[in-house]
Amino acid sequence: MINKIEYPCPCGGKIQWKKDKIIQDGIDCGVLDVEYCIKCGEEYLPEGNMVVVEQKLKEAGLWGLQRKEIKFWKSGKSITIRLPIEIVRKLKLDAVKRGYVYQEGDHKIAIEF
Repeated sequence: MINKIEYPCPCGGKIQWKKDKIIQDGIDCGVLDVEYCIKCGEEYLPEGNMVVVEQKLKEAGLWGLQRKEIKFWKSGKSITIRLPIEIVRKLKLDAVKRGYVYQEGDHKIAIEF
């Protein structure tokens, strides 16, 4: 049972409880109790429900994927990278033919497929 303590959000708004469907990294973690702020809309998972989410991610093989080093090198007018095989297998990238890459911040890129 979750101890539902009321306290203010860091933005100064009031925290309330609701049930919400939690989807984390594309994995359906079920309908869980969450705390949310009326003012800013931020949602918080209580510690007990974080354990549920972590377990679902572990079952899907997404928990514990560690950062892997890659190298960049110039190939003609492009930069080439090689992805670690663990990531390629996990994401089934060998069957993907096209994707998109874009900048996220000063030192981060995202790849969608």
